[in-house]
Amino acid sequence: MKKIISENLSPEEAKTLWKYLDDACYLIAEHQTKQLSFAELYQHAYKLILNKFGDFAYSQLQISIHNVVDKLISPLNISNDDQLLYDFVQAFEEVQHFSKLLAGILLYMEKSYILQKSLKTIKTICNESFKIKCFEKDQNLANKLLNCFLSQIRNDRNSQFIEHFKLKKALQILIDLNQEQQIKNKEYNYTIDYRINDDFYKHFLERKLIQDSRSYFKEESQSNLNKMTIEEYILFVEKRYLDEVDRVQHYIPKISHQKVLDCFIKIYITSNAQHISQGLYDFIENEKTAIIIIIFQLFVKSEEFDLFVKTFSQIIIDDLQILNQNANTLQGFIKLYEKIFSLYDKIAQYGNNEHQYKFHKAIKNAFEQVINKDNFIMMELNIYFDFLMKKETLRDEEKKLQIDKGFLIFKLVQSKDEFEQIYRKHLCVRLLDQTYSSLEVEKDLLKKLRLECGSVLTHKMETMFSDLERSSEDSQKFRQKLSQNQRDSIDLDILVLTSEQWPITDSQPIIIHTELLLWQQQFTQYYQSKNSKRKLSFNYGLGSVSLKATFDQNSKKDFVCSVFQATILMHFNKQRVYKVDELIKLTNSDKEIMQYELENLLQFKLLIQNEEENSLQLNQKFQNRSYKIKVQPKKQQSMALCSKQKVKCQELQLDSKEIALDRRFSTTKKQLDHKDLFKYIDKDAKTRHFPVEIPFFKECIENLIQKEYLIRQEGQLDTYIYKA
Repeated sequence: MKKIISENLSPEEAKTLWKYLDDACYLIAEHQTKQLSFAELYQHAYKLILNKFGDFAYSQLQISIHNVVDKLISPLNISNDDQLLYDFVQAFEEVQHFSKLLAGILLYMEKSYILQKSLKTIKTICNESFKIKCFEKDQNLANKLLNCFLSQIRNDRNSQFIEHFKLKKALQILIDLNQEQQIKNKEYNYTIDYRINDDFYKHFLERKLIQDSRSYFKEESQSNLNKMTIEEYILFVEKRYLDEVDRVQHYIPKISHQKVLDCFIKIYITSNAQHISQGLYDFIENEKTAIIIIIFQLFVKSEEFDLFVKTFSQIIIDDLQILNQNANTLQGFIKLYEKIFSLYDKIAQYGNNEHQYKFHKAIKNAFEQVINKDNFIMMELNIYFDFLMKKETLRDEEKKLQIDKGFLIFKLVQSKDEFEQIYRKHLCVRLLDQTYSSLEVEKDLLKKLRLECGSVLTHKMETMFSDLERSSEDSQKFRQKLSQNQRDSIDLDILVLTSEQWPITDSQPIIIHTELLLWQQQFTQYYQSKNSKRKLSFNYGLGSVSLKATFDQNSKKDFVCSVFQATILMHFNKQRVYKVDELIKLTNSDKEIMQYELENLLQFKLLIQNEEENSLQLNQKFQNRSYKIKVQPKKQQSMALCSKQKVKCQELQLDSKEIALDRRFSTTKKQLDHKDLFKYIDKDAKTRHFPVEIPFFKECIENLIQKEYLIRQEGQLDTYIYKA
């Protein structure tokens, strides 16, 4: 080795040494390496660099590499279309093999000369030479290769067989050819890294790939769109998209994955979004959830997701407006709400947070737009909740479930203050008339209202419940203070209500019977002894009295009547006949109120009126099948709740049902038995918001009999004859 180093090479000797190296390059390219001595070749290169023939050696190296690469790629010029892809990959692999062996022989030259002078490495020279000769110097070969790549991809899209692995390697070569070398120097220790540069791939293939894909997708989409239904087209696009995803993942370089898929979505979905979205009407109506999920997934990937959301919202609005014209509007709203949000839960998971938020907001806005267009749904909700609270045939669990459904719609109501005012009036009537079926359910709904709207909205209603609880305790303690004889003579329940918390108006003050007044004074004295800072004001219009009466032949009856009616009847204990003016004076009332209170007493024939003398007489021969008879007029406190478009009056429910019964007789037969009549009414009621319940139906029958619209047939008490 010392002998080699000490020798000084002449230029001729340097040429001779390189001639050995140049011949070795050709032998390596032809895989005839058995006759080569790599150690000897290494020493030749080492000697050239050591004797400062590096510039000469490097220039000759570039020429040798170019010649070898030119020889290796020569088969590509004569390859046919079927063989070209294989020959291209084979040629590149041969160049890489040659580059690796040559770099090993010239290792000292690369480390001590090429890297120090920041020259192109052997690998870089080989790659550049390959790129120049295949894609730049020979345009015919470049076009031939480009068409080969594109035709292979198109054949695959047409379900023809191709070698995916070979195509993947061929496309990856376009990226590997353009690697950038980075030489690093750390304390005279030189290293080299190669960084991927995809500019050449993008310039040569990617632009053409996207262009060719766009043309193929457009042709195929239009062809199928013209001959397929929207549902068939969506299923076809889903399958094609999955195929395209599989395709790009198999052999198309990663940097082009999203661009190819975006091109697919743009052509198949974005360009036809308006047409596709029209199918949503049918898919939602027929609950084709699977198709809607596919459409959602495809639109999420497209630029027309807003169109999907807008179309979906408009469908909801259209359906709500149709439902708004039907009899069961609220029930329809609830069913549609459950249907839409059930669908939302199934499909929203296929989008990101932004898609979910935008989709949910659009659905919510669609419902709110129709619900808050006027106060009709708000009024319907009040009637719906009031109906559920009064319905005795439902268990508490079933009621709570139905309330939860209605509460979904309530959350979308914007005029919650107005809702509270009307709901409080309904609650007031239920609590005072004791028409609620479950106090637990009442409080459960109040709790929901508080959680949703805050305690400010529910404070007055909570006070109403507190008043009832305190009144029950006060009444019980008051009775305990009475003697046994006093308890036997009267059963007194007094509700002490906080003023301004209950939506009631003061009734006109009257003078009640002295016996009733005595008990009132006793309770007032007791209450104020416990609550000295509170003042009681009695509202007789909301009270009721149960009077026991005995008529001729020892006929005993129990009358439920108003405080005013009780006062009138109790006066007849003193004398048998009163003039109307006398009763007005005794009660400190006026003629209008007196006539209103006397109406039911006269209809029931409990009192007999002498119109000539304007007097009243107790009917001692009073007869009625029932022992307990309700003659109390409807409280003036009942509310008539009417919407702008549809009138559903709570206080007129009974009368409207009676009219329906009356109409049933007049339009069918003059005589019907109880079962047939109920069957007819129940059939009509199925299209209404409030179904007919048997106790309520019986009450209507009794009222019509009392008003002499109907009579019972003699001997057949379950058969009714229409008189009017």
